[in-house]
Amino acid sequence: MAADIAAGWENKVKAIKMIGLAALTALMAMAFVGASSAMAESTTLCTADGSGCGVSHVHEVSVGKAKLLSSVGTTECNVLFLGDISTTLANPLVIKGNFTYTNCELGGAGCTATEEHGPAEIKVLKEGHEKAKVTGEGLVHLTCVGFIDCSYNGIGLVGTGKGPLLSTQANGEVTLSEQSTTEEPGGLLCPKTAKLDITTSPLSATYISS
Repeated sequence: MAADIAAGWENKVKAIKMIGLAALTALMAMAFVGASSAMAESTTLCTADGSGCGVSHVHEVSVGKAKLLSSVGTTECNVLFLGDISTTLANPLVIKGNFTYTNCELGGAGCTATEEHGPAEIKVLKEGHEKAKVTGEGLVHLTCVGFIDCSYNGIGLVGTGKGPLLSTQANGEVTLSEQSTTEEPGGLLCPKTAKLDITTSPLSATYISS
């Protein structure tokens, strides 16, 4: 009789342990799914905070002039970007478009800058409230009368995007600071590297959402 009671209790303890283990496994699975969902959070652009999402066209201009800093001086240009988004909710959001450079100069001398091998591809990944990691690459051909004829590529350029709720600009902003570019072979009087500083802002309020 005592042996039967002991066996019964042992079976109950085993059952409780199994239930506890199953519950723990379920909780761990739920936590993992939650973490995976958070890491895979998609990104979209909106015309208002929490509404008007699914923006498919982007029009940005530089705040002041973009600067390309090198050993021969600083080249400055006004910059315009026009881009389109084919999938308006994605991880990351991909924008394909073209840059236009105007009013370029280096040390008072007139220059021209032209985008090559376009369209440029820019990726936007939401990392927090009204904040995103912005990455891209491109090739720019720079000529300054009489002494410079160079092409610079920017691979893996990384900037920070902010929506109007965090930005110093009314409509939002994207900022790249001292991002390295590399001179393509075959140029004339070209520093091997140059660093890019640029801040752009959209023509209309653009919020970062998911």
